[in-house]
Amino acid sequence: DAMHFFGRETLIRRLLAELAQPDGRFLAVIGPSGSGKSSVVKAGLIPALRRGTQFDSEMWYVARMVPGAHPFQELETALLSVAVGDFPALQASLRATDDGLLRAVPRILPDDMAELVLVIDQFEEIFTLVEDEAERKQFLSSLVAAVQDPGGRLRVIVTLRADFYDRPLLYPGFGELVQVHTEVVLPLSSADLQEVITGPAERAGLV
Repeated sequence: DAMHFFGRETLIRRLLAELAQPDGRFLAVIGPSGSGKSSVVKAGLIPALRRGTQFDSEMWYVARMVPGAHPFQELETALLSVAVGDFPALQASLRATDDGLLRAVPRILPDDMAELVLVIDQFEEIFTLVEDEAERKQFLSSLVAAVQDPGGRLRVIVTLRADFYDRPLLYPGFGELVQVHTEVVLPLSSADLQEVITGPAERAGLV
């Protein structure tokens, strides 16, 4: 739906600017339920990256997941969706150590120049559906290790409901990432709402 997505250009520019920072390998997009945070990432930010608005971002690979009750299983599925070749026991490798994700990314990418963007939608499920606290901590630690490594080739974008904003802050390391690299989705302004309505109409040849 990217070609019909209007009204969030200012927010998209802020998200792109955040990813352009030297340490811009993590981004949390936070907003109330129904505010459009998932839409701005999927129909706004990712298509903008694919147009090459960021370095060589048109060459980046994009994997998407929702944590569910078993985030490492969902992570394995997401990584395999963009992997070049077969990788048996990938989930076991991801779980083995906190740097399992960091080590897995170069293995699945096709060459030494490629990068991966991992979009984790509905990130609050890490705190609502995952029952094993040890698994939750390890998953969060693996994200921290992967995005903070100087030679890392992974960028992580998460969407999080605003009423769960406090949950990530309870985990050292990951809480600091959220503190520094967060963009908030506010309700549409009147001008934005007008663009949401008139933009698609104009594309359809209406006045």
